Amino acid sequence: TLRNSSSDTTNPFSFPEGSTLNKKFSYVVLPSTTLAEKVTIKTSTIGANVKIGTRSRLNNVVVMDNVEIGDNCVIQNSILSSHSVIGENSNLNECQLAPAKTLPPLTKERGETFS
Repeated sequence: TLRNSSSDTTNPFSFPEGSTLNKKFSYVVLPSTTLAEKVTIKTSTIGANVKIGTRSRLNNVVVMDNVEIGDNCVIQNSILSSHSVIGENSNLNECQLAPAKTLPPLTKERGETFS
């Protein structure tokens, strides 16, 4: 958990109270986000009020606020805009989702823009 302290010289960034910064795997998770069991996150930024399902893996992903990611998803090198929903067992690589976009379960895409 991070603290917003102007006297903290070891952390030059300011995050909302309740945020999590993992230096080992280079990720930030903002407050009120729910991570289910066995979730793996690397080199990513996860917004507030996000729900990530069991056994999902995220690598080099930006997830905006209020996003829902189902169980067993693999998401890499992608941007998920606010209020988007990814169905379970989906695999996205180099994809971009517009705000409030919903993808059905079992979606498997590479290099797509969903608007």
